[in-house]
Amino acid sequence: MIRRLLIITSLLWILPHETFATIKNEYLGDVTVHIEGATRTKEHYIEFLVKKCLEKEKYKSWESVDAGALGQCVSNSRLFKKVEVQVKQTEIDVTIAERWTLIPIPNFYATKGQRSAGAFIFETNFLGYGKTVGAGGAVSTTGNTFSLFYRDPTVNFSNYTLSVVANRSSNELDLYQGTEIVYGYTKKETGLSITPGYKVTPTLELSVLLNYADRRYEQLAAYAAPGDYWAYSAGVRASYANADYKLFYNDGVSVQISWLRQIHRSDKFADISQATIKFEWDKLMFKEHALQLALNAAYLANNGNVGNALMFGRVKGFRGIEPNGLWTREIAAASADYQIPVGKTKHGTFTVAPFMDYGVYKPFISGAGDNYLSYGIGGYLFINTINLPGVGLVFGRNERFMGDFAAFQIGFGFN
Repeated sequence: MIRRLLIITSLLWILPHETFATIKNEYLGDVTVHIEGATRTKEHYIEFLVKKCLEKEKYKSWESVDAGALGQCVSNSRLFKKVEVQVKQTEIDVTIAERWTLIPIPNFYATKGQRSAGAFIFETNFLGYGKTVGAGGAVSTTGNTFSLFYRDPTVNFSNYTLSVVANRSSNELDLYQGTEIVYGYTKKETGLSITPGYKVTPTLELSVLLNYADRRYEQLAAYAAPGDYWAYSAGVRASYANADYKLFYNDGVSVQISWLRQIHRSDKFADISQATIKFEWDKLMFKEHALQLALNAAYLANNGNVGNALMFGRVKGFRGIEPNGLWTREIAAASADYQIPVGKTKHGTFTVAPFMDYGVYKPFISGAGDNYLSYGIGGYLFINTINLPGVGLVFGRNERFMGDFAAFQIGFGFN
């Protein structure tokens, strides 16, 4: 008898089960939330997601509650591969199928003359409360990187947020003019970034940026290296996100504007400030095709120190440029991708996507050009069961930098 009770109790604990709780809403009053399918995710956190989604949509009557929109809002947490919602008077039923969120993520990147390989241990649902922790590193043909990461999207179920990033790296950095290296140095950096924030609305977050960086430079070939220094910086960031997660695109708009200024540095150069703008707009077209438009702009105050240059390359908007191969203090880069799904399985979606990048910038060295155009096509696999950015193989051309190029990437990149 005791053995049977133990077996039944164990099965009830292991198998997905249904729980319920009551949350309060300004317009709907007491709402009973029934949850089914949660194993790793805490029920209290799912209740919190439902509460915030009801507040975001501002439903003022039970007749106005859209079950599909509510399920999409819960899916935007990216913790679940499937969410189904049913709405009844005073009750909401939520059935979820969870993703596997604790995974070792391989990282591999290869293009002409550059290779990088590593791994990242990533948990996007830490303790079952939607927090993200990660640790990992990569080695490449130009150096190595190691980083630790923590992100809490809702501190103690409040509107406050917190991000902490610690990193250490040693990399060879090369300035390219076409395919030729015209300057470079080795940079060793230890950094710490702490970013507390507050969600003013469900779509708008304001954050304070607090950074520390210790930078050491070594001479590369015959090029003179910048002087070593350390600095403290502080700034602000505003993030707006009103987009629905759709596996291989995000349907909607997101904008991020940040400003960061050094408040003290150890060398003779003046403190510098940096401003950045990131804009993304994804739009569903027809037959599940998705148009993705993005704009990245940055400005760095000039204090004469070559070690402070902004560096870009490799990622969307800068394809066909060697990693960190474009150096500048002012840049604006636009990109357009057209995602076309060509195959689906129960685990993911295959897409092909023609793309175009165009950028204008102030050259770090006069005569090195002030604009570029990159275009081509990529093939991608987006996996539904785990939260990864996908596997991609890209072919393209960038006249100003690499010419014809091919790039392959698995998992997250280390920049």
